[in-house]
Amino acid sequence: MVKEFFFEQRHHLFTALVAECQDVLSEAISKHGAATLLVSGGGTPAPLYEALSKTELNWKKIKIALVDERWVDQDHAASNEALIRRTLLINNAKTAEFTGMKTAAKTATAGQGETEALYRKLPQPFSLAIVGMGPDGHTASLFPHAKGLAGALNTDNDNLTAAISANQTEVTGPNTERLTLTLPALLKTDRVIILFTGEDKLAVFSAAQQPGPIEDMPIRALLHQEQVPVELYWAP
Repeated sequence: MVKEFFFEQRHHLFTALVAECQDVLSEAISKHGAATLLVSGGGTPAPLYEALSKTELNWKKIKIALVDERWVDQDHAASNEALIRRTLLINNAKTAEFTGMKTAAKTATAGQGETEALYRKLPQPFSLAIVGMGPDGHTASLFPHAKGLAGALNTDNDNLTAAISANQTEVTGPNTERLTLTLPALLKTDRVIILFTGEDKLAVFSAAQQPGPIEDMPIRALLHQEQVPVELYWAP
């Protein structure tokens, strides 16, 4: 069951979500001595990151890592790492340790092993993952019927990361080659928060809550499991 938190105004959403993130990360530090925050790109979470960066968390004990990444260099406009460095790894949060996904390898498939090794050094269970959802029902870079999707969803596979090649450029744009957290990695997280806005996506989310093939709407893999608590934060 997904807990749903609806807000009339986006600034109310972000105020509540910053407080929730603080609580989860502080609890993880108290319990384990460290916390791991997994973050997504996109314009929607930027205000969350900027507000979170100003909080009085013990950032030296928080490790930040990406949920997914386009296989582009950090100076590319589509780089999630660049977004995180610009919006989150500033102010108080600049002392947090960051793990990116993009390597010097030419392809995501070639770079996956190196990134996998880096992610295996992060403390588990991961404390908190902030994910979004696309209009096609994808989350992270788990795109419907993408090349690599089956392996990334396979819960018998212990890999934390997977190379994905999406086939729907109307959703992904030209950067279809990605590296993403796998479903098993997301299920190694104490709390998953799904963040998106707008009535159109809320309709997609409602459709994903209905039974149906995961390959058609991969976010169903998170919505129809009982291993990890999932919360939705939404505003118009």
